[in-house]
Amino acid sequence: MDERVNILVEAWRKTVSQGVDPKHLFLTLLFFSFIFLVVYLSVKVKKYLREKHKKRLFIDTALSLGLTEKEANLLWEYAHRLERDPFLVLEYKAPFEKVIQKYIEENPDFDEKLVKSIRKKLGFDGLPEGLPLISTKDIELYQTGNLITQTGKMYPVALYDKDEKYMYWYLIDIRPPFAFKVGEKVRIRFLRTEDGMYTFEGIVEEIIQENGKYIVKIPHTFDLERVQRRKEVRVKINKPVEIVYKTKDGNKHSIYTRLLDISAEGAKFCLKKKDAQEEQLKIGTDLTLSFELEGEKLVINATLKNIVEENDNECYGVQFQKLDKKVKDIILKFIQKEQHRMLKKIHKK
Repeated sequence: MDERVNILVEAWRKTVSQGVDPKHLFLTLLFFSFIFLVVYLSVKVKKYLREKHKKRLFIDTALSLGLTEKEANLLWEYAHRLERDPFLVLEYKAPFEKVIQKYIEENPDFDEKLVKSIRKKLGFDGLPEGLPLISTKDIELYQTGNLITQTGKMYPVALYDKDEKYMYWYLIDIRPPFAFKVGEKVRIRFLRTEDGMYTFEGIVEEIIQENGKYIVKIPHTFDLERVQRRKEVRVKINKPVEIVYKTKDGNKHSIYTRLLDISAEGAKFCLKKKDAQEEQLKIGTDLTLSFELEGEKLVINATLKNIVEENDNECYGVQFQKLDKKVKDIILKFIQKEQHRMLKKIHKK
């Protein structure tokens, strides 16, 4: 459109420079104004029609996922207010939560049942195991941790309840007086198994007494500090693997089982306790793992680092030895795809 306007302006300048009479000048101005208006309206109409078509497509997609038209319109409206792609809001939890937070912030009397309905239908009412938390809304009930005051005093806590706006942390077997009060900033720190240590800050909105319990009410936040327990992200996997190691007499021996998780640092496999007793693997044993990943046959040298009992199984954690770049890239590509897959909603439950 800018190019067309420039053409009109240039034509106008030429007309003026030629010294035409006022009447002709007025008619020329009127003509160019009309052309400009037509071009402007044409652009606006096209943009409107494109947006209308996009919205209809979005609504139809949302309806196919089980949302009502009211729920779909809510996501459409607040996605646009945040300048987010509304289709990504249907697919990924992180932009969805941002959009819902915007709706909650702008509507003090928001419909919590409606939000829960949307979240459940899109499969965003939980977080797959192994993925980092997006916001405090993803913390599981009964998660234990510590509440830390500004003076450094520490109280054991557990997540007692949560809603769309607040978390409710139970002070475990603690009675007043407390070293904090309503309106003060505190920190909550907790360890999420197989993930990492999380810390966040919040203002104490209220201290609730309920059936002899003392519960601290804190607003939700997206501002979570995470210290990962492992250098590399680990994801679940279920792949056949051949594991080769040398026995005491120096002969090569093979075990056929399945890999259960993998990272760019190592992997995990399990054996039934009966089979494990026969193998008698020990920490420090050098192993060679052969398995397929991303359509490639990988052969990786590793060292047995830990052995843990899990129900009827003995599970083994191995650390890879000097992965070459190609193999590491294949593993990282697989991990990235698995993370994206888990983050996407599950259409069929």
